Amino acid sequence: MTALTPDEASDLAYQAFMYGYPMVDNYRVLWESIISTGQQFNTLYGNARLYGPEDTTIVTPNNDTAYSQGWLDLGTEPIVLQVPNVPQDPPRYYSFQIIDAFTNNVRYIGSLTTGTQAGNYVLAGPDSTPGEVPGATVFHMPGRYIFLIGRTQVFDKADLPAVQALMDQYKLVPLSTFLQQTPPAAVPPPTFLPIQSSFIETLAFFEYLNLTLSFQTPPAGDEPLLERFKRIGVGDGMTFDPTQLEPEIAGALQQGLLRANTAINAMTTQGATKNGWVLPVVDREYFGTNWWPDYEFRSMVARSGIYANSPSEAIYYRGYTDAASKDLDGGLAYTLTFQASEIPQAQAFWSLTMYGANQLLVPNPIGRYSLGSDSKLTTAADGSVTLYIQGDAPKDTALLANWLPSPKEGSFYVVLRIYGPENKGYVPPGIVVAGAAQ
Repeated sequence: MTALTPDEASDLAYQAFMYGYPMVDNYRVLWESIISTGQQFNTLYGNARLYGPEDTTIVTPNNDTAYSQGWLDLGTEPIVLQVPNVPQDPPRYYSFQIIDAFTNNVRYIGSLTTGTQAGNYVLAGPDSTPGEVPGATVFHMPGRYIFLIGRTQVFDKADLPAVQALMDQYKLVPLSTFLQQTPPAAVPPPTFLPIQSSFIETLAFFEYLNLTLSFQTPPAGDEPLLERFKRIGVGDGMTFDPTQLEPEIAGALQQGLLRANTAINAMTTQGATKNGWVLPVVDREYFGTNWWPDYEFRSMVARSGIYANSPSEAIYYRGYTDAASKDLDGGLAYTLTFQASEIPQAQAFWSLTMYGANQLLVPNPIGRYSLGSDSKLTTAADGSVTLYIQGDAPKDTALLANWLPSPKEGSFYVVLRIYGPENKGYVPPGIVVAGAAQ
């Protein structure tokens, strides 16, 4: 390793962590959902249920759709995603979000992009050149390991059997099977590293980063930065061994890593705000590579809600404070009133979801974690809708339909999601303190 000062080591560790955190956290999900469980690559998993507080693998999950998930290994051959006709009476949203190792959304397959008719979509890795495939559309992927997240809209609990029947028709098949050909010889995977619980707090982080950098060729614009990271032993094909470091350099690397962690945490509640909402960034569809703040933005998204949708598919408004910019407090009761002209406009649907300080859904006696356009909300005579955000049930039973349970103590936050936003400049009304519980 080229000699460097402790200050240089600290700065490089900060930059390498900020650059690589999304890839390593993506690997954590890969490890926890597939490798450590014995589940298979190139297979869709999921059932028609809605997420609850017991689901802890992915932070800030939605509670509006049933999830399908599948990790693709495209090292041997392309994989074909097969989707059925999705009935539209009533209109039902579905999507498959296709995510690379850098947590970029490569593209979408679904009702807002490819439509609701049945289709076959070939997902080909960087070493594959399938050309045209009869009866299918070919999409080229940037890396070997690709994550698919399928979302199928659920109207209510009674709708779950219909959703399950639809999800059973989503399929992943090897291209050779689709074409009824002999499969090629399998390409062996790399040696996967077991995830340690403290991976973002120790120098082991850089061992994981080196592994994940082998999954996908970084964009050309990243090369100057990656060349600098080699000075601390970070790079595709490199070995990072903290036991071989001088104590002063090891301490400096640790300091830089922790500094980056702190900066990412701080960014999760920052951004342009109005009416107490952190507004979404709507002028980009994926994370850039040539502008340093994009790496920070990418890490912030991974920390606050990894695998966030692109703004053309869905936009999120994060509410950590009320209209007076005071932190939301479980000891208080709040209301959120949408005047008729302020109700979110969506091509698909909208929802408001409750999260605790742990970024997970909040347990409550009625098992309700979100409200939105699919809910049977009570509307006032003037067309306005008021949501009641509080720990205890409203005293007036007529308000129960509009009650979003919050924790009875401690901090919390809410996320307003609009799927297929019709107005990306929309700003929600502020959440206000109601005084006493309703």
